[in-house]
Amino acid sequence: MIDGRLVSLRPFVESDIAAEYIGWLNNPTVVRYSNQRFHSHDANTCKAYLDSFAGTDNLFLAMCRDGTMVGTMTAYISKPHQAADLGIMVGDPASWGKGIGHDAWTTLMRHLLERREIRKVSGGALRCNAAMVSIMEKAGMVPDGVRIAHELVDGLPQDMLHFAKFGNRSGTG
Repeated sequence: MIDGRLVSLRPFVESDIAAEYIGWLNNPTVVRYSNQRFHSHDANTCKAYLDSFAGTDNLFLAMCRDGTMVGTMTAYISKPHQAADLGIMVGDPASWGKGIGHDAWTTLMRHLLERREIRKVSGGALRCNAAMVSIMEKAGMVPDGVRIAHELVDGLPQDMLHFAKFGNRSGTG
């Protein structure tokens, strides 16, 4: 369990694959800026995704508030490079705009930089996803590259913005 100010993060387990979670993944509003919007999800696809984390250094976490799962986070970890790339889905729309995503993001980022052998945490978002860009900027991340007109949202090209935060072992010059 990794505790933040508003949320706790714990390993995502098979019993978390319930109607509410599957509903988030199939909700066009929830996944509007995610490539999950191109897939249809059911218990089998969710179980296959959970199973893909077995035997890896990567993390798949349930984001909980007051004991109830309100979203998920991932950390794809490269031990050789001491780097982690984060992803987040605040699935419960009632939790939007309350600082929950920011708290979860900074909690996991801090955990990785302070308690694991991670020197760099990165993340990305489409420029049009203002809420996610704001989370990364408020978390103290710095620009780490732009892929111009990289993805389409509602038929319009959107830039993919990358951000990073470096720990004490960053090795940056």
